[in-house]
Amino acid sequence: HGSSEMKGMAIGDVGDSSSASGLEELARKLDACDPLRCFRDKFKLPDREYVLRTLSTTRTEDGKIDPKQEIIYLCSNSLGLQPKRTREDLLEVLDDWGGLGVMSHTTGKRPTEGSDEEPRRLLAEYIVGAMPDEVAVMESLTANIHTLLAAFYRPTAEKNCVLIEKSAFPSDYYAVESQITHNGYNPRDNLIEIELRPNDYLSTEQINEVIRQNAHRLAMIWLPGIHYFTGQLLDIKTITEAGHRLAKCPVGWDLAHAVGNVPLKLHDWGVDCAVWCTYKYLCGSPGGVAGIFVHSRHHAEEGSYVPVRGAPGQVVRGPRLTGWWGHRMSTRFQMSNCMEAERGAAAFQRSCPSMLLNSALRSSLLIFKEVGGMSPIREKSIKLTGFLKTLLTQGEFALPKNVLKIITPLDKAQRGAQLSLQFSVDVDKVYSQLTKNGVICDVRHPNCIRMAPAPLYTSFEDVLKAVKAIQEAVLNLLKQE
Repeated sequence: HGSSEMKGMAIGDVGDSSSASGLEELARKLDACDPLRCFRDKFKLPDREYVLRTLSTTRTEDGKIDPKQEIIYLCSNSLGLQPKRTREDLLEVLDDWGGLGVMSHTTGKRPTEGSDEEPRRLLAEYIVGAMPDEVAVMESLTANIHTLLAAFYRPTAEKNCVLIEKSAFPSDYYAVESQITHNGYNPRDNLIEIELRPNDYLSTEQINEVIRQNAHRLAMIWLPGIHYFTGQLLDIKTITEAGHRLAKCPVGWDLAHAVGNVPLKLHDWGVDCAVWCTYKYLCGSPGGVAGIFVHSRHHAEEGSYVPVRGAPGQVVRGPRLTGWWGHRMSTRFQMSNCMEAERGAAAFQRSCPSMLLNSALRSSLLIFKEVGGMSPIREKSIKLTGFLKTLLTQGEFALPKNVLKIITPLDKAQRGAQLSLQFSVDVDKVYSQLTKNGVICDVRHPNCIRMAPAPLYTSFEDVLKAVKAIQEAVLNLLKQE
């Protein structure tokens, strides 16, 4: 019922609600009929007094938070908030370890053995759109990029280049650069970067054209599902199809800013491989365990020996970098030193998993399951970020375009939760003032602040208060100039 009422409200155009009182009333109404509003109580919102005490010892007077202000958290693109159940779940793991010692590997409330099974299934079904054996929960983002590039980047004398976007996130750039070097090639010649056109985005047509022009020399395509700086959502399905059709090479994706943010259908879209972290929108804990997707067509036969070198151009099957946790569980502890591949993407695992990290991820994923997956989250996200965009560009709290520019695509189909705001005034001073007023976001230099309302715990009133704080901060700076 709440969802249908929200659909009837004009979020894209504040219209008669453009006055301060009208906007406040609109925000309250939107929150009142929000079907996800009850989930806010399942997360620990940053405590104003705790933040104040902490920052007062580490920041200058200008950076201290006004104790009268509540905290408005708009930084899930960097780190998601802690689910309340995480602490209890982690204590159960610690109790098992403390009370059982080594026996906690196989017994107790939360045995370490198989601790990745439930998070893997939840990710596959509710988050990334995959079959359960196409997902593995393992290691960290950059380590997993290397793992997949080692398997899927198979250069030949003719096809030896990797395509990425210009100004890629360092995790991706350094991994791709070093894999090219490791294979005996020179990144200056074999790393192709898609140039971002001035005052534009990475259009699907532009990407496909670059693929077409370089098809004869591409061995791998590696792109972000959502660009970390601009917040642009790429057309994963269409670009993957173009890579296969034109370049006949694997297409891999870094989904760090996409998982838990937008719906994904990795299996149906034919994606070859993908990686993601879990500490942003998925709220899986700081530095939490990461994940990989490997399409079923690239799986080694369960129990078969890996790695298999495979001729360049052949379909990739199984990992190239192996470890004992990729050996199938039924014979793993026989210590035969004769690899028998685990089923599916799990064959790419190398090390014993962290029970603590797996437990923290499970705690959050159970909330996503309770919500019903990504569709209701995306539905609210479109409205929530649309409300943020509208308030920044219309009505009483809007700022002139020469002062603030939204560099994220305005088309809701080309963005997730994040808006990237470009300022003509000193961005560090804007950020400092926002922090002082209790708005938590992040800065990306030279002049950008990123804000990402999270549908599970951000309210429409939060968004309105944040926009008020932006206007106040910018106007104060303009007065000083």
